[in-house]
Amino acid sequence: MYVAVTRTQGPPGQPLDVATMAGEEMLPWLRDIEGFEGLMMLSHEDQVTTLVLTFWADREVAERHRAARSRLREGVTAAVQNTVVETTGYEVTFAHVGPHLAAQQA
Repeated sequence: MYVAVTRTQGPPGQPLDVATMAGEEMLPWLRDIEGFEGLMMLSHEDQVTTLVLTFWADREVAERHRAARSRLREGVTAAVQNTVVETTGYEVTFAHVGPHLAAQQA
């Protein structure tokens, strides 16, 4: 499994629910992409920073959809007045998700 991690920065005072709304807008589009495995958004209210984690079957499938993902990312971040700080990819080397977190899936 491969994870693309994008760090975004919002304007001062932006509420956390903006990240939630952005994730809800992205999910239906991402679900239609072959190899997509999941989406997680981690937000820090004081720093107005969100980490967007998209999970993919492997690096190859993530790379194959890089241009389309970039267009989606730019559109969503512009709509919520955020800036993309960086995007980096990681191989998942260990993961454990308990039943509570697994139940959070939309």
